[in-house]
Amino acid sequence: MNNFGLPEIENHEHIDELTGFLKLNGILSHIQSHGQEDEKAGVVIIYLNVMNFKTFNKRYGFAGGNEFLKGLAAEIRSIFPDELVARTGGDHFIIYGKSLEEKEILDRLSRLREAAVRHEKALPMRIKAGIYLASGNEEDPVVSVDRAKIACDDIIRVYDKYDNFYNDELDKKNELRQYVIDNFENAFQQKYFKVYYQKEVRAMTGKVCGYEALARWQDPVMGLISPVIFVEVLESVHLVHKLDTYIISQVCSDLRDDIDSGYSVEPISVNLSQLDFELCDILAEVDKCREKFDIPKSLLHIEITESAIAFGADFLGDEIRRFREAGYEVWMDDFGAGYSSLNNLKNYDFDVLKIDMNFLRSFENNKRSHVILAAIVNMAKELGIHTLAEGVETKEQYEFLKKIGCEKLQGYLFGKPKPVEDFDRAAELTPEFCEDYTYSYYYEAIGEINLLGNTPLRAKEMVVENNIPIAITELIGQLPQILYANDAYLSVISSLGFSSLEEINAFYALHSDLPELDKFVHAVRQAEESPDHRININTISNGSIVDNKIRFLSRHGDTAVFAIVTRNTSLNNQADLSEDLQVAMAHVFNQYFRVDLFDDYGKVDNIYLNANQRSVSDVENDAVKAVSYYAELYLVPEDRERFKKFYYIPTVRDRVKESGGEYLVDYFRSAMPGDSGRMQMYMILPFYYNGKWKYISCCRYADELKDDYLK
Repeated sequence: MNNFGLPEIENHEHIDELTGFLKLNGILSHIQSHGQEDEKAGVVIIYLNVMNFKTFNKRYGFAGGNEFLKGLAAEIRSIFPDELVARTGGDHFIIYGKSLEEKEILDRLSRLREAAVRHEKALPMRIKAGIYLASGNEEDPVVSVDRAKIACDDIIRVYDKYDNFYNDELDKKNELRQYVIDNFENAFQQKYFKVYYQKEVRAMTGKVCGYEALARWQDPVMGLISPVIFVEVLESVHLVHKLDTYIISQVCSDLRDDIDSGYSVEPISVNLSQLDFELCDILAEVDKCREKFDIPKSLLHIEITESAIAFGADFLGDEIRRFREAGYEVWMDDFGAGYSSLNNLKNYDFDVLKIDMNFLRSFENNKRSHVILAAIVNMAKELGIHTLAEGVETKEQYEFLKKIGCEKLQGYLFGKPKPVEDFDRAAELTPEFCEDYTYSYYYEAIGEINLLGNTPLRAKEMVVENNIPIAITELIGQLPQILYANDAYLSVISSLGFSSLEEINAFYALHSDLPELDKFVHAVRQAEESPDHRININTISNGSIVDNKIRFLSRHGDTAVFAIVTRNTSLNNQADLSEDLQVAMAHVFNQYFRVDLFDDYGKVDNIYLNANQRSVSDVENDAVKAVSYYAELYLVPEDRERFKKFYYIPTVRDRVKESGGEYLVDYFRSAMPGDSGRMQMYMILPFYYNGKWKYISCCRYADELKDDYLK
């Protein structure tokens, strides 16, 4: 006997043969006969729904599905040994227990999910749980089961919530659902359903480039009923297609009115439910509405939520293909909200990704969202898919999304959804605020350029490539050896006379005493001593000036590993500077430990560095800020203000003219560790090149200059 006082079940009609649990009629029979007594003992009802079970059956067959259910039943029996359990059909279970605290319930459910993984065969089977804690005043004890199921159903579409307790708020939502069921036919007849339109804005121009059509129910009794409620109810009673075709018809009617009235017209995207594709030929219905009002296909876009695609699988893939072959754009709505986003992109073709608004909710405080948004846009561009970000509310979000190349934006920053009658069409639907929709293909061509990619001008060929020459290099004792190099890096070493990694590694091993190699090893060790910063060093290899940027990664024993970006700056097609400038640089490289280039536009770039200093322009290339930053890092406090005045570029040519010479020279004391105030000479040499004034800045130690003169 269990703790319900129930003897071993003798009525086999009430037993589920697969799991050995009760059937639904068996547990309901027990509840009805023991209900009043059990309620007083603090009964808990847990309703379980195993998500993704249909997909499991398709992949592994009914035998595999049955094996999973038997395994799951064994785990339930182990974790809920004293509770009454029923399998109510398919993948649904009811657990009927007494005197369980909330924490214990949640702990047990967590253990159950962990145990269920053993039977999943690598296909995640999310277990949703609705929980009802009986109060003892239920008129019908079976109501307790209904409420547990209602709590479970309430989170079916919430991908990141697995447990849900029935409460008063859920009770009110349930009452509202019932109101929807009882009144939706009348709502259609009385035209309580309205279309609200939310603007879509082209990020590059700031002009309205489309709208999303959203269904709203304005009820005379309940007021504005949320689509979260009525769409779910209409789906549950298989009438959602009636709502969606009504909305599409209204959209086409409104478009026709705008066209006939001479207002600016933009494409409108309409949302379709998964059930639309099952309950009717939705493509035929869309065509019928569009043809009735003589609306071009280019003015209607089809949105399908990511969750619908996840549940619809192969069938929806065929339907998406039908729409696109018929000439409609198909958009994936709520991308990134959960489920199997990347699989959907791999398996189906979409014209636009609508990036879920949740990525922007933590935009200001969570830098990870910036990285993720940029990665999504970058990936979409490489796949040839356009992007729209939902939930834009601030100017900062707008500017960021524009910078990373997200093409369209939607959110309260541009206005809340509103019905046609609330638009001042004469003022809002004008060329001043709305783009000419016939330009959409023009802007889509612009949108194909990936502003985040390394090869933005190259046609998309689904080839993953990086044109930044990068290598992973080990330092084994004093010997550098390249572990990995991308194609761009191999091109660089080819320009230096090496045909392969093997050849350059062998060269390092044979010529470890070369001064440039010793200098390189020294720089690598400096990078390890400053793991938060990268080290810049220029070396000479086979007559070429080679720029190396080095970052320390890790060390194990005598072996350290580094990431290195290398460029042959002597090659015209890789250098940022002209041939004439490189000739000038070649004369000063051997005499100075750093060379920087300033211009009249207030910018500075480091072009040569052979010292334990940072390439300051990598941190800040504004000349004034860079000079101040350098002074704070590398000069004694007493010399810093004089140094800033010396490097105030707007006055350099006047000061040179006053001096009667061709350049400026001054001396400043070093604050570098180990220098002990060692005097350094700084020179600024202005020159006129290609219609612009530029300034070479050269630095060296003053005592080395003295030694040279003595020689």
